[in-house]
Amino acid sequence: MPTIFRNNGKLTEITWFEKEPPKIHLYSPRKRHVLFGARRPDNARRTRQICVRRVFAGLAEFGTPLLVTLTFKGDASDASYANDSLRVFQVRLRSKYPKAESLFVPELSPRGRIHFHGLIFNVPLSLGDTRQGGRTVSIGDERKTRILAGIWGEGYVDATKTDGSGKLAYYISKYVTKSKNQVMFNAMRLLRISRGFPADLIIRNKFADYLAERYSVKKPAREFSREHQFLGQVTKKTYIQGYEPQKQ
Repeated sequence: MPTIFRNNGKLTEITWFEKEPPKIHLYSPRKRHVLFGARRPDNARRTRQICVRRVFAGLAEFGTPLLVTLTFKGDASDASYANDSLRVFQVRLRSKYPKAESLFVPELSPRGRIHFHGLIFNVPLSLGDTRQGGRTVSIGDERKTRILAGIWGEGYVDATKTDGSGKLAYYISKYVTKSKNQVMFNAMRLLRISRGFPADLIIRNKFADYLAERYSVKKPAREFSREHQFLGQVTKKTYIQGYEPQKQ
């Protein structure tokens, strides 16, 4: 049974396939077709998985990030313009902070206004507010200096300090699920990641089997099995370092 071992910081995923995955065939690129309906569920699920993996990898590589929300002061219903604005912001952010890395997901408000939720790594944490629940305990420098708002240049930036825990990965990825059915987001990416994020550590074959055996004594955070059209029975276990299973 083929095995794939994938690691991103404190997140480890082990997948078993009943049948050997088919070899990848490379084809010449075709003209991209415009999507008129909602994204396919499997595409949205894959994007959410990538988001979770990348956040865990970023936490391990870069440390504690700021949790930020980017909003527009003017018209916020043009998805193509919003996508370009976010790309420019990430370029400007790197110019201000050369080691900065960021990850963003769009959301549509009930009033139909686009905004972005994301994480920014390798910037001063003093910019963010300190919050406990819904209450602001201390005010960050961003409220005074508007450094990030100046880099954004499109409106307001809300910045909050985080604890750097893995819960951030699932908090950010939930916006992928919320946005997958928004047809207007077909003109933009549901997940925009800066280029400096570390790649997945992927191991296959015998060494993957050896690592899977080592992990077999641990309690997985998540586990599921499903039947795949081409791969047969697929079983996946997810392990999170520091995860403590709840006692029944």
